[in-house]
Amino acid sequence: MALPGCDSTDSSTAKAPSHSGKLVVVATTGMVADMVRQIGGEQVHVEQLMRDGVDPHLYRPNTDDVKAIRAADVVFYNGFKLEGRMSDLLSLKPIGKKKHIALADAIPKESALGDPEHETADPHIWMDVTLWSAATQLIERELKERIPSQSEVFTERASQLRDRLGKLDALGKRWIETIPTHQRILITSHDAFRYFGRRYGLQVEGIQGVSTSSEAGLRRIRELVDMLVEKKIPSVFVESSVPPKSVHSIMEGAAEKKTTVSIGGELYSDAMGPIGSDAETYEGMMKHNFRIITKALGGEPTE
Repeated sequence: MALPGCDSTDSSTAKAPSHSGKLVVVATTGMVADMVRQIGGEQVHVEQLMRDGVDPHLYRPNTDDVKAIRAADVVFYNGFKLEGRMSDLLSLKPIGKKKHIALADAIPKESALGDPEHETADPHIWMDVTLWSAATQLIERELKERIPSQSEVFTERASQLRDRLGKLDALGKRWIETIPTHQRILITSHDAFRYFGRRYGLQVEGIQGVSTSSEAGLRRIRELVDMLVEKKIPSVFVESSVPPKSVHSIMEGAAEKKTTVSIGGELYSDAMGPIGSDAETYEGMMKHNFRIITKALGGEPTE
């Protein structure tokens, strides 16, 4: 995407709009935006670029996105190339005191999983609640630097958020552990759950690769069909931001081999749920995933 003039100081686009004196923050995905809202509260105006159901791997930035990023005081994004075609825009050096901050920078190198296909790190770090909790520190630090008078408020909110995420992580582990060991195999539309699998003890198999820009090959389809039949996996899962065609393909393949497989439910991988759903926040999104996966694979998601 051509971005002429992105290094310009033209005040007609670079000057931030008025939001009653609030710090203007742009966040790329719903997961990032939710974290900023939780910590920033009423002191921060958050503009979220990608809405529910949007695939960040394939998202094309538009003119409004460019204007919003240039006008913002701070831009928080995931990093590890999750934002795909927006990555070049986000990597541009901001003007003056503006900052572009990747939450992936909070993740220790040894904790990052590789993405062999693209020679980079797997970007789906929010799927491990403990890693996403660590990323709150970058948001907390930046907001405190920007609005020192509210430092204690930001510290308290961030502390409360990390406490809730610690409880969510423990709940997820407890639920997943109720799944019979031989059924702890998670098959989804694309390979977004590897951090989830490592943290919560599941074998994870994606039909597509780490990025949805990759195609599901026939060889991969056959491998997963054979796995479904051999291991008698009861359910596979679709994702809210990925077309379900490839999931239906492996179900049809299993059916041809006299094996019945059901759709265990819709998971939220690269985007949160719509407003009013049980997944409209990051915490809600992850609890939804924990519950759906546990129940569909034979576990008991009891509070």
